[in-house]
Amino acid sequence: MTEDIFDAERQEQFFACILNSLTTGIFVTDKDYIVRFINEAYANYLGFPREEIIGRPITDFIPDSSAPRVTASGIAEMGKLRTIKNQEGERVIVVNRLPFKHQGRVLGMLASAVFSSREEFNVVAKRVELLDKQVARYARRMKSALSPRYCLDSIKGTSRTIRHFRDMLVQYARTELSVLITGATGTGKELAACAIHCESQRREGPFVSINCAAIPKELVESELFGYVGGAFSGAHKDGKAGLIALADGGTLFLDEIADMPLPAQAKLLRVLEEHILFRVGSTEPREVDFRLVAATNRDLKKLLAKGLFRQDLYYRVSPAILKIPCLCERREDIPPLIEHFLERMGKGDVQITDSAMEVLMSYGWPGNIRELRNVIASALGLCKDGIIDMSVLSPELFSDHGTLQECAPQPSAKNLQSILAENELRLIILTLQEQGWNMTRSATALGISRATLYEKLKRYGLSRDNCIYLSRQAGVGGSSGARSRQQE
Repeated sequence: MTEDIFDAERQEQFFACILNSLTTGIFVTDKDYIVRFINEAYANYLGFPREEIIGRPITDFIPDSSAPRVTASGIAEMGKLRTIKNQEGERVIVVNRLPFKHQGRVLGMLASAVFSSREEFNVVAKRVELLDKQVARYARRMKSALSPRYCLDSIKGTSRTIRHFRDMLVQYARTELSVLITGATGTGKELAACAIHCESQRREGPFVSINCAAIPKELVESELFGYVGGAFSGAHKDGKAGLIALADGGTLFLDEIADMPLPAQAKLLRVLEEHILFRVGSTEPREVDFRLVAATNRDLKKLLAKGLFRQDLYYRVSPAILKIPCLCERREDIPPLIEHFLERMGKGDVQITDSAMEVLMSYGWPGNIRELRNVIASALGLCKDGIIDMSVLSPELFSDHGTLQECAPQPSAKNLQSILAENELRLIILTLQEQGWNMTRSATALGISRATLYEKLKRYGLSRDNCIYLSRQAGVGGSSGARSRQQE
């Protein structure tokens, strides 16, 4: 009959054999910190035979041992570094000290050591340090990827229209309301979304931007909400976290939200209402907290009537609606925008002739700021001697397409107030031109104070940069000719 190694008489020898086989050092003391058991590994740490250690206080071998403190307090000490000196030199070990109790009384302590040499400890320490650096590097990359590219200062322009837009943006940003940004293509909806995030209380959190039109319809749900392993054919075995989950604590920007499929709209609505996210193929909820900013260049109300956008989702994403003005609605911002683009392109010293600027001010810009930037980039590639003139401008700018009349039709009838305003503007422009833009002489010629003149300039959004365009609109001719940007 096979010998039963679990016979009561052999159990002590059996378990002692197991503990002595471990490379991890272990010893056990009673409540008076007398060593009752120690395995070969820990005895080797101390540099004494096991038989010499057992039955003696551990403080005989480790004078500053924490065993008395642990057995007295009954509180465990984990991951403590200790240097032990023996005949072979110093050894650094990581010690865990765990009291064991019965009916609330401390009976003793078990200590376990992890490392047997300084070299072994240093190897592990270097590995941990390397992992820490890698984690920090990935964290920096993640933070960079989830940070906004723009801020409020990125919205250029001094016109009354754009100033009002910025004021409204800041007011909305300081709330927790969902914001729907509307506007034509190229007006800068993502820029506005970034500015909202930067001006909000969530500015330190992530900013996750998702273009709903760029994701294939069959992948929208898995990309937005994530999925568990094996949720569908081709799914990664470990699953995937959704983009919405990455926005936790920050801002989620859904660009072109009108292109989101109806099934995904229903799931998004549930997330917005309950702040709970379910990955595809999972029944385990995850709480998420984010601020929603959406954008579209389409009329969502028309899509509602056609059944292409959920009505309940529309009201959930649009408690605050922010409309970005088209470029043709703020033409006086064209000169500062051009200056900004030139500086960004490293060509801040390039000049633009008066005739070229007049063409740029008169064009309708159906592609808005994006089109203006592309036109300037193209002109820079063709211009000579650092001067942009009419010869390097796109022929499209001289066509009837996108002209002022198409962009902003004039009313067929004007009331008295508008006529008076136009006449006042015409008179101010003529006076400023005649007086060489000297404010004191111009105010005297107009019979008003300088403060009143500055107030009227602000009201009409009038500056030297946009004088050409406003002169043309007010029907003022005979100007001495526009100067280059540098001369101005």
